[in-house]
Amino acid sequence: MPDAGADDAGAATGGARNPRGGLVLVDKERGPSSFAVVRRVRNRFGLKAGHAGTLDPLATGLLLCLVGRSTRLARYLVGLDKRYETTIRLGARTTTGDAEGDELEQTEPPDRAAIEALAGEVELPIPAASAVKIDGERAYRLHRRGVVVEMPTRRSTIHALEILRLEPPELELALHVSSGTYVRSVADALGGHCLTLRRTAVGPFRVEDADEERLLPPLAAVAHLPHRELGPDEARAAATGAAVPYEGEGAVALVAAGELVAVARGDGRRARPETVLA
Repeated sequence: MPDAGADDAGAATGGARNPRGGLVLVDKERGPSSFAVVRRVRNRFGLKAGHAGTLDPLATGLLLCLVGRSTRLARYLVGLDKRYETTIRLGARTTTGDAEGDELEQTEPPDRAAIEALAGEVELPIPAASAVKIDGERAYRLHRRGVVVEMPTRRSTIHALEILRLEPPELELALHVSSGTYVRSVADALGGHCLTLRRTAVGPFRVEDADEERLLPPLAAVAHLPHRELGPDEARAAATGAAVPYEGEGAVALVAAGELVAVARGDGRRARPETVLA
């Protein structure tokens, strides 16, 4: 991942603000909402901020925060795969899929084969304690007020499921899942509920690299995309929204002199900028 440039480092230490902003990797603690963390980041760098993928208040781990004009890059991050580690209490389902909810029923704990069989394509209900919006309001806020709503289901992919520890009634799992997968729903499908939940990675970004005081340059936020190097004339053209020759398809980062000019969409002949930062 590219290092922060001089201007970005200045923003991190309270110097001159760079309106282009960049990416901040946060290791979120248990308790605050993702919005509260974003507010904290916004206050630190003095620029508008947003996140690319909510973490529920009870969850910890990696939260991708975008600052300044780089908030426009969120669309290229929200669909990335996620990795989690969780401790599940088997044998008891709850209303929220975690220890905060009321117990719904006692269940028979699954064996190792049944746990591992959950990998693959699954259809799971979204838990009531999640941050998904129901009629414009976060589900966990509705639940805390005692509002009962019918939660929708979502098709997800569990790319990999590793049993780290199986000592009934506790189970520790490491999961690699598609975007939008709720680990509480995985726990519920196993007849249990989450005791702890930690996001360890989002796409190529790892929680071990989190540093809330460090502002990475915009290019770091799209390091997972293919890059197209631009000459000076092409960079000026791309900054005005003009297309440049490009044989690939899909999103591509247009880069000049080591800086992100724009993210473009390739059609096999050219790439037309759709998110311009320069």
